[in-house]
Amino acid sequence: MILRATIVLLLMLNLGAAAWWWVGADAGAAEPAPPGRDPSSEPGLRLVTEAAPVAFAIPPAAMPANAPTASATAGTTEPAPPPGAACMRFGPFADAASRDAARVSLTALASTVLARDTPGRASRGWWVFLPALPTRDEARALGERVKAAGITDWYVMGEGEQANSIALGRYGSEDAARRREADIRAKGFPAQAAALGNRAPQWWLDARIAEGVTPTALASIAPSSGIACMGLR
Repeated sequence: MILRATIVLLLMLNLGAAAWWWVGADAGAAEPAPPGRDPSSEPGLRLVTEAAPVAFAIPPAAMPANAPTASATAGTTEPAPPPGAACMRFGPFADAASRDAARVSLTALASTVLARDTPGRASRGWWVFLPALPTRDEARALGERVKAAGITDWYVMGEGEQANSIALGRYGSEDAARRREADIRAKGFPAQAAALGNRAPQWWLDARIAEGVTPTALASIAPSSGIACMGLR
């Protein structure tokens, strides 16, 4: 009995020693860091927003030779171009004699002066109308009164020099237009008959003004407006 108990005790001690050795071997199984390697220097996760900005530089060879630097352009403005010679059109004059008299005065103020004439234009017929009113609403109201008087051929002009006037018909001869004018006047409306497209001839002067001439000196010659200098050398 004593021998059997001793054998069982020794067996239990051996099993306990084996279990202790196995558990201790698993706990120390982690591989140690190799010499000279710092774990804190290992790269970790970094957010996209934490990425360091990248600076882009233009190599000197890519820059134009005459490109201004920021310090050279700061606080400066581009100078205005020198004023060029002005070209003007004067007129219209009442007749060729008035144009020629103005040309004599203008020659002292301009390096180039050219006479230009606009030929007259014959009439292309006649029309009857009521004179223009201040607003389109007033013209339409008058048109309704004309319609109530039995005059159905009317139209409010919407553009041009005759805007807000009321057209009452177009005629091929002056006699027909005058008869229509008289008929509408008899109904109490101030109708007028006039030629269509009739234009008297006009006379103009185009000039290249010399430098230093004042607007006051030009205004004494005739009404004028700026034009392109093409053909005025």
